[in-house]
Amino acid sequence: MNELFDWADFLQRFTTKVLWHFTGYKKSDEDSFGILKTIISEKKLRLGKFRSEVIMPSGKKRYGHQCICMCDIPFKDLRIHTLRYGKYGIAFDKTKAIIKGHFNPVLYIHKKHYLFRYIEDNLLNHIDAIAKIDNEFGRKLNEYLLILGTYFKPSDLTAPISFENIRMDEMQNNNFYYEREWRSAYIWNYKSEDIEAIMVQKKDITETKNLMEDIGIFDVPIIPHEMIEKL
Repeated sequence: MNELFDWADFLQRFTTKVLWHFTGYKKSDEDSFGILKTIISEKKLRLGKFRSEVIMPSGKKRYGHQCICMCDIPFKDLRIHTLRYGKYGIAFDKTKAIIKGHFNPVLYIHKKHYLFRYIEDNLLNHIDAIAKIDNEFGRKLNEYLLILGTYFKPSDLTAPISFENIRMDEMQNNNFYYEREWRSAYIWNYKSEDIEAIMVQKKDITETKNLMEDIGIFDVPIIPHEMIEKL
């Protein structure tokens, strides 16, 4: 019996079979490589330090949870992503990331969209009041909203993509749609077989290979970041 194949492999190049996690946002190459080595050594993806809070049209911050971020971008289109998130990353099998790591695509919302404004003006105050009640229902509703907010990605979907002003990112005024981001609100203790590739600078390949062999990972390709500029 022939195995089924994915028609997207033949017709489209907007998705891939792996999810990439890069470690260099607002970090030096040295720090980014250090974080990647920790991820490889521990076989663990940890939650980010900051909550992914949603900034409403009024500027108020709402619900959000700590999370892990990855992207669903074909290799030949990764250049623009690495300009923002660095030259060091690790790719995981998408199916395993979904099932084991609980990753899901984020929902991109234009922060000035009518529905977004309507939610803040007419719904959130009532929901907030219930979520703040100190009873079982209030606590569960608050937890639900924190997790749900993690998978929302407000931004200005009409804006040109910018790398110069980090403040635009913090205020969710940049256009992030091109990132094709996936998130998980849960720590992932992954297995070696879940890894599909590692990306580092060419100068760090030997050190990366030695680290992986020391912990028993022998068959994962190590891709030099420089290839992105060549292909």
